Amino acid sequence: MLRSSADVTQQGSRPKTKLGTMIFVAETEERSFYAFSTERDAVAYCEGLDVEAGIWLFWDNLGNPLEPLFSVPNKRGLFTVDNGTYTLVPASPEHHAPLVEVLNEFLSFESPAPFNSEGAVRTYLSAGQVA
Repeated sequence: MLRSSADVTQQGSRPKTKLGTMIFVAETEERSFYAFSTERDAVAYCEGLDVEAGIWLFWDNLGNPLEPLFSVPNKRGLFTVDNGTYTLVPASPEHHAPLVEVLNEFLSFESPAPFNSEGAVRTYLSAGQVA
């Protein structure tokens, strides 16, 4: 299922993009795809409790898997729960597949162009691959 920070010039109408700034996200229960322009936006959208439960998966600008690294753990009390604080780091190889391998598993694309279809995301990813 569902690493570089060098500058790359994108083809077409896309502006020059710093790799690692775009974060791609999968909501695994609904099999929905989201794109966020920053890690901060992705982390703000995806609550720590749900991330820890595996409901959200993340990829970097090139489609490489990312995983959460919690600096403050989630807390569960008798009557309350508190989301922890996390950042995204390169995932271990067994964590989850590269984005290009799972794009066909999404049922919906919940982001504006150029991230609103499987084909558009594939085109974006292939244009960003550095030889």
